[in-house]
Amino acid sequence: MRRSVGFGAVAACIAAVGWFLPCEGRAQQTLFNVPSADVLEAGKSYFEEDNLWRSGRPKESYFTLRGVIGVGDRVEAGVNLGGFVASGRSVPTATVAVKWQPLHTSVWAVTVGAHGLFFFRGDADGSPSGHLYAHAAWTPRDGTRITAGGWTSTSGYADVRPTHGELAGFEQRIAPSLTFQTDWYSGRNALGYLTSGFALTLGRWVVYGGWSLKNGEPHENGGLVEVGLNL
Repeated sequence: MRRSVGFGAVAACIAAVGWFLPCEGRAQQTLFNVPSADVLEAGKSYFEEDNLWRSGRPKESYFTLRGVIGVGDRVEAGVNLGGFVASGRSVPTATVAVKWQPLHTSVWAVTVGAHGLFFFRGDADGSPSGHLYAHAAWTPRDGTRITAGGWTSTSGYADVRPTHGELAGFEQRIAPSLTFQTDWYSGRNALGYLTSGFALTLGRWVVYGGWSLKNGEPHENGGLVEVGLNL
């Protein structure tokens, strides 16, 4: 039986990589899937379009639209419109997101947040559900950031039952506008992926490209491309 990637192994790998790649960080609101330790300033906004192609379903592609706005006092809020399939049955959803950072220094940041998932067609597709997370981010030097924390969700969000787990992330700038990053959610559930790739900053635009490995389910692996705009 296949097992999901262990938290200790992922954290050790992230820490080891972090010590050998000195560089500078970059503002963003998620890595690939894990919320980042960045929070938009009041009045600032960020918009993104995500595309996922799974190797086990080459004829299908999935896309999500996302918008975030800075509220102030290190709080941001937004909404994700997802569940859209280019070839197949779509299950349109809206996910309301709130992120708050009660602690922020040049070295440490503590971030907490919540997501509420709602189905446009109501009970025909599913019932509302929620997700909570908290993590700490450590910046040992300019351009290197390591994140670790935990999450919990109600039934219907990540699994048919209430569930919880760990999360982790790593960011490393390797060129003035290019960043390597990886993130991970534990467990065999809808969140349980290890995704690694790069982010390229072009002025106000950011282009992400990565590969997602589904914990314990290789037929769900796939490529991920995201395009973001900072305003």
